[in-house]
Amino acid sequence: MGQWRVDPDGVLGVLAGIDDLGPQFESAYTGIDDAATSGGAALTADGRTVLSSAWESFMSQRRLVPGKLMHSVSGSAAAVGEATVAIVAGDEQMADNISAAEKHAEDAWGIAPRAAYITAGSYQ
Repeated sequence: MGQWRVDPDGVLGVLAGIDDLGPQFESAYTGIDDAATSGGAALTADGRTVLSSAWESFMSQRRLVPGKLMHSVSGSAAAVGEATVAIVAGDEQMADNISAAEKHAEDAWGIAPRAAYITAGSYQ
């Protein structure tokens, strides 16, 4: 069976990288929103709105994409952060439980400490 390991510092680095991309997402969001709202007016010629209407129809859903991506990335980053905290907290709790169980076995049952069973060259 493989071993799973979470590197909290590595997760922090990934999340910091996502934060660094925030201004680029914001710029893309603002740019497409500006193009969607102002583009239609520029396409109206001599009172004809066919191009303007086509532009607005074309952009109606597309202008939402950067915002949806921002929310998706933000939600995913939050979930990764929460999961990492839960895993680290669980690891610490398991370590505390193991230590308490070993201490109880030593005190209540007279079992020798773990170090007594480790031979030279064995894995700890």
